[in-house]
Amino acid sequence: MDRSLIVGMPRDKYVARCKQRAFDYLNRGDLRKAAAVFFNDMNARPDCELPPHLAALGVSLLMSDDALGWRALIEGVG
Repeated sequence: MDRSLIVGMPRDKYVARCKQRAFDYLNRGDLRKAAAVFFNDMNARPDCELPPHLAALGVSLLMSDDALGWRALIEGVG
């Protein structure tokens, strides 16, 4: 993601953009890319880092190939 977006965008808009990018990959059926993009984008900003319990849940959902669970996880992040 462009560094200027990471620094200059308000947190709520940044999170919405992270979610949308992940949903775009989920909608294409690419769960692994959706997870990677979401983790990387969210963790690029200190005020958006995913807490360890959500990261662990995300890994579990990815390992079980649970796209529906990932969709719920992404929707629940605020």
